[in-house]
Amino acid sequence: AMACAVPAKVEDATAQEAEIRRKEEIETNLVLSYGIFMTAVTMVVPTRAPMVLGIQRGDAAATARTMGLMSSCAAVLELFLNPVFGRLSDKFGRKPFLLFAPTLDAFLHVLVGAFPQSLKVNFLDRMITGSMIFSFIAPVNAALVDLWGAGEHLVPRLARAQMFFGVGAAIGPFIGSKLGGARSFQASAVMFLATTAWLWHKFPETLLPENKKEFDLAACTPWRFLRLFKDKTTATLATTIGLQSFGDYINIYDINFLYLRTVMDFGQAQVGNFATCVGLSQIVNGKFMKTLSQEVGGKKATLISNIAWILAMGCLGTSRTVFKLGLALLLMAGGHQRATAVSSYLQVAGKDIGMGSAEIEGAKANFTAVLKVFVPILYGNLFAFFTSKGRNFPGAPYFLIAALTAMSQVTFSTVPNK
Repeated sequence: AMACAVPAKVEDATAQEAEIRRKEEIETNLVLSYGIFMTAVTMVVPTRAPMVLGIQRGDAAATARTMGLMSSCAAVLELFLNPVFGRLSDKFGRKPFLLFAPTLDAFLHVLVGAFPQSLKVNFLDRMITGSMIFSFIAPVNAALVDLWGAGEHLVPRLARAQMFFGVGAAIGPFIGSKLGGARSFQASAVMFLATTAWLWHKFPETLLPENKKEFDLAACTPWRFLRLFKDKTTATLATTIGLQSFGDYINIYDINFLYLRTVMDFGQAQVGNFATCVGLSQIVNGKFMKTLSQEVGGKKATLISNIAWILAMGCLGTSRTVFKLGLALLLMAGGHQRATAVSSYLQVAGKDIGMGSAEIEGAKANFTAVLKVFVPILYGNLFAFFTSKGRNFPGAPYFLIAALTAMSQVTFSTVPNK
């Protein structure tokens, strides 16, 4: 009997190891697609603002307001898309929505490549593709929860995914700045299609039949995120993420261009190089956050990351030299993923109140989308106000971000240890 039991245990162990290897292969293919997708997204980061600046005949203040309005309209669109896509993803799976975003983005970037001097086409593209970024990220995160579950052990998995975000954010601007203008959008469209092709062939569905949730149209309202605020723990975690989101790279890259163009007199190539360095700092932060969270836990890792981001924003907002910019980038390498652990805890707390993984991601994205409706406009108007009529404080948006990041840490410190 003992002889039979031992082989059975060996077989069980072998099966478990094979299952872990299968999940790790799926995860690797998923995060690689994340990197390809973000390469496509960020290829136009150093080129769109100069195109709009040209359309606005060199008026930096008008460009700031226009870019801010583009981002705000993208956020309004997110308000309607996130809850619908989140609920549909919990019913039909992650793969359809991972394929949809890059395919639509490719089509829109082809249009910009064909009509680069059209403000209407640029506006439409920025509005829709901006909303699609989070329509892609949400099922990525939900798929990781499908594979590994929620909780503390999810943090390094999310950190690894964010590292590939950084890879894309480093490669994309470098290529885009070299191509310039319409060609950067055409090349970006190709990369979006590469994302679709990769996922189509390499990524299997991760949502198990027993974990699917029925689609509820009543749950797809733009204010669905309010469900997170019916429970004290999820409300505190969501508020923390909301405050942290003011400094997210996607929310500030337009202001980065205007700051560097106005203060540092950077051209398109130099702005592209800065964006590439930001991407490299995200890669470093991915490795740093993964190790840090494993060593000291998510709560302490969040504290350290928030402090790093506060210092980075203060440094960036006072930069007048390349050395100071370099110091800001070094500090950024400690703070990009300040919301990673918070997001993993939100998955646990959200499931405790009956929400699905993608539904939680959709609600979280919807809440940050509400903030993004006015955040880009706020930054654009702050920049315009503090750089006009003799005022010379272009770093004002960064100091606001630093203050809000500090508030996020105070809020997060009230979350129960459980």
